[in-house]
Amino acid sequence: MFQKTVGRGTHLELRNIIDTRRRGEPDLALFAAIFALAGIGLAMSYSASAVYAYRVFGDSFYFLKRQTLWFLIGFGALMFFQNFDYRQYTKYTRVMLIATFLLLIFVLIPGVGSSAKGSSRWLSLGFIGVQPSEFAKLCCVIYLVKIYSLEEGDNHVLQLLIPMLVIAGIFVLVMMQPDFGTAMDLLLISVIIIFVSGFPLTYILFLFILSIPMFYLLIYQVSYRWGRILAYLNPWDDRFGIGYHVIQSFTAFKKGGLLGVGLGFGTQKIARLPEPHTDFIFAVIGEEAGLIGTVSLVLLFCFIFWRGILIALAAPDSFGRLLAVGLTLLIVVQAFINMGVVSGSLPTTGIPLPFISYGGSSLLTSMIASGILLNISRYREAAFREVKFEEVWNNE
Repeated sequence: MFQKTVGRGTHLELRNIIDTRRRGEPDLALFAAIFALAGIGLAMSYSASAVYAYRVFGDSFYFLKRQTLWFLIGFGALMFFQNFDYRQYTKYTRVMLIATFLLLIFVLIPGVGSSAKGSSRWLSLGFIGVQPSEFAKLCCVIYLVKIYSLEEGDNHVLQLLIPMLVIAGIFVLVMMQPDFGTAMDLLLISVIIIFVSGFPLTYILFLFILSIPMFYLLIYQVSYRWGRILAYLNPWDDRFGIGYHVIQSFTAFKKGGLLGVGLGFGTQKIARLPEPHTDFIFAVIGEEAGLIGTVSLVLLFCFIFWRGILIALAAPDSFGRLLAVGLTLLIVVQAFINMGVVSGSLPTTGIPLPFISYGGSSLLTSMIASGILLNISRYREAAFREVKFEEVWNNE
């Protein structure tokens, strides 16, 4: 095809062909999966929150209205980042890091950050609140990807130490909110990105050994966190205390059975299941959609993981490959941590289910990450085609 075109075309025509292919269609299968999850999230946000919203605010649509607004904002963000060249992020990592640190510091300032249930995690922007720690995870992924895909050298100690000091600074600020679940999610994704980048495993293991005393202090020496570990091992030891959450979640799954009781007909969300529209919304899905619904949701996240890895393998450069992996993990790891917690497979921690849980910052971050991933998918064959074109041009 290219040989015939070169023989009779002009420079402009050839350049237009290459530009058109460079701006190829995004991964439509991934696009469909993302919007399927977002649609399920809107439906379940309403089902899980309607009774509580009516009782507290006198409006059963209270949370649905806000989640719909965030969905529209997220859709606009997805479309923007889907069309923004992912390679440009390498220019803005320093600005993103500074903004992340400032926002996380602002959250801790009394009168600036908004507090709820003993935690200061939000910045109030009029009638909506923003959770900077959600955006911090996205920023950290982009920063680490830039470091471990573009910078090479023989000094592995510095290559590991400097990025980890940056991540540690963000980790400390998130822990001061406190938000242990998000902080651990941030560390887990960071380590996986470093491992996937091909960094020597010996240094990663050494870093893990050094971090053991920190985990001891953060978990064993903090009574309520250690209590969550014990409740994970046997929640019935304190069934009306720290084990209450997961036991009510088990009850929801049991009531749902294979097919569920039907959308909107669940009862565990009414004064039994804590945080039914946020952290424990997966249990509501289990009761109302049954095993079929929960397995379908798991398969959707598995599908996103599969498409993300395919996009990474077909990306035209190392930055795109590692960024695609990082963004895929950002969504999927958090999803499986949440589902693991709700199903009793992991100790209880407050992490939302991407696209599904009520919460604007989580939804917006997931949409932005998806938009960047879709943008990478648009370049999946551009490099190969340009090489072929140059070869044909030189032969002519």
